[in-house]
Amino acid sequence: MISICLVVVFQKTSGPIKQSQTLVEIWCGGDDNLTQGVCRALDREFASTRDFVISSGEKPRTLIVRIPTNVDWKDREKKTRVFYTAEFKSTNGKELGIKKGACWQNDFRTCATQIVRQAKIAVRKTNL
Repeated sequence: MISICLVVVFQKTSGPIKQSQTLVEIWCGGDDNLTQGVCRALDREFASTRDFVISSGEKPRTLIVRIPTNVDWKDREKKTRVFYTAEFKSTNGKELGIKKGACWQNDFRTCATQIVRQAKIAVRKTNL
């Protein structure tokens, strides 16, 4: 039996959202340490950018970024390479793309930066 745990990582924001900002929810379907490491880094990366405001509750005009399953990994020369898939959609169900990428286990921020960069592109293309 395979069990998938959905963990929603979010940080409340204070103050009103600016028109130039986009609400974002981060959904993580994996429960292993590598996936959770990518998700924590992703939460920090979104929280540090002025373009996004972390949200919850699937409010209208929200970008949903989902890591649907556990990340893949391979040991390479005594280091672990992490491979992720991130899906982007709007709260009205419109699919906005998929991003696949990789980073080293000791640098999850690289994965997070790649995902946030793709999220900005998705928002520009769809005018969320």
